[in-house]
Amino acid sequence: MPSQYKQGRICECGYETIWMSNWSSHKKRCKLVMTGDKERIASLERDKEDLKAQLVDTKEQMREQMRAKDRQIEQLIKRPRTVNNTNTTKYVVEQKINVFGKESIEHISQEQIQALLADPANAVPQFIKLKHRRAPDGVNNNIRVPNQKRAIYQVVVPGEGEEKEWENKAKGEVLEQLYDDNSGHLEAEADEETRVGSQFLDHQDKVKASVEGGDGGRRYKEQLDKIHCVMST
Repeated sequence: MPSQYKQGRICECGYETIWMSNWSSHKKRCKLVMTGDKERIASLERDKEDLKAQLVDTKEQMREQMRAKDRQIEQLIKRPRTVNNTNTTKYVVEQKINVFGKESIEHISQEQIQALLADPANAVPQFIKLKHRRAPDGVNNNIRVPNQKRAIYQVVVPGEGEEKEWENKAKGEVLEQLYDDNSGHLEAEADEETRVGSQFLDHQDKVKASVEGGDGGRRYKEQLDKIHCVMST
């Protein structure tokens, strides 16, 4: 039985030998030598990193596709702000109703806000409901969902002169603005020195991380879905 190689073996560490027994012993000791198991583990690790990179790319592509679709919807549903006399009654807005984004919150007390903060997962949607659906004389009834089957909202905007009118906007755009504006207001009201305020701010940090794809956008989508629910009922 041969005990020598015809040609010497050279390891990545620089070790060289023609003796089979020496080479066998060296392979067991040298950290640079990849055994079958090590090779499989290294291969699996590389595959895992490749999958992670592909997942990040896929998530970014999905977010970009969603933003593109919202932009397309917005372009398709835009209409001139001029209202024809034949359908004036359809678009007339009472002057007492506030323009979208300029709502009054005088009817909401500090006690109500603190009660909302105690339920972080529902605080923002319920604050929006309180602001838009519970305002006296309907002064904040400036959002409506004309068709549940279409991704369109209508909001009150300034018209010509002193007039106001309804304008179509993409559902996603309106929901995102509602969340951004109202979550910011509640964050300003939350005192991080209190247990209630601290819990709410912790929850908001998680939602912000979700916006960046930290959990695939799950928490952020849940917030938008809850806002849609309270605004469409």
